[in-house]
Amino acid sequence: MKIEVYSDGCDEWLEGKRAFIAHGDLSNPKQWSYRAFRKILKNSATYRLIHLAGPQISLRVARKLSDMSYQKYHNDFQHAPPPPFKAFAHQKFLEGFEIVILGHSHFPEEVEEWVDGRRCLYYNVGDWMVHRSFLRFSPPNQFRLERYEQMR
Repeated sequence: MKIEVYSDGCDEWLEGKRAFIAHGDLSNPKQWSYRAFRKILKNSATYRLIHLAGPQISLRVARKLSDMSYQKYHNDFQHAPPPPFKAFAHQKFLEGFEIVILGHSHFPEEVEEWVDGRRCLYYNVGDWMVHRSFLRFSPPNQFRLERYEQMR
């Protein structure tokens, strides 16, 4: 299977509008410790070490790191989306993008902003574990931030 990974995000056209789509992990400049960790994690030496360790050890380490991250970033004190993500989107609007779609913050957010007479839209898709949120795109030009609710 061929999979393209855009580590730094990608520039796409959606229904004639320029869109920036990224995981969002690089959009908060205040998360310098995460950026350093990401550089360590995403390099060829680490990939070789993971290969040598094998799937059982690698999976255990990955689960431990994931649990630590979840405990750090999912606490009861965070009730609102972190402002740096919206600021990042605004900067992308100034660069000519009309749509910015991110994740990583785990907070669903939908913001409309007018920049130089252009209607710009920022979406953070949130997360599946807590908010069960996702972004639905229905051409032409319809985006909706939604939450999955099981049928009763």
